[in-house]
Amino acid sequence: MSRVYLETTAIAVWLFGALREPARYRATAELFRLINKGRLQGVVSFYTLQEIYAFCEDNFPATEAQTVAKLALFELLGTEIELVPLLDRRVRLLEGRRFVLPDPTDQPHAIAAWIHGCEAIITYDEHFQAVKDLIAVMTPEELLRQL
Repeated sequence: MSRVYLETTAIAVWLFGALREPARYRATAELFRLINKGRLQGVVSFYTLQEIYAFCEDNFPATEAQTVAKLALFELLGTEIELVPLLDRRVRLLEGRRFVLPDPTDQPHAIAAWIHGCEAIITYDEHFQAVKDLIAVMTPEELLRQL
């Protein structure tokens, strides 16, 4: 496996989970180490950037959320990830029929992973199991075991 889509839940653990989720943090940190060394291609969409910003608004005091979000996005964009754009409306409508998920906010991630040639979606969100017959879905720990 060489090209994977990094979904927001895995990225949030890497950005914010060192103290609260140390085991998961170690796995996500190893994933980003492999990406930065060029041993793995990590793909992230603009949907994730917005969700990281929203995460900060939901989890930090209003007076700090914007600053924390900017620092988090700076950290993420400073890695060797490939950043892919928002989906074209037509593509989202057509592919949306194929990628049916319990949480509609997850659908753009699955479609982006698919159309950008990713072999798997790396996530801690169980909703993505609904599309595992179309694209592999695994946690960072599962991916690391496979590598």
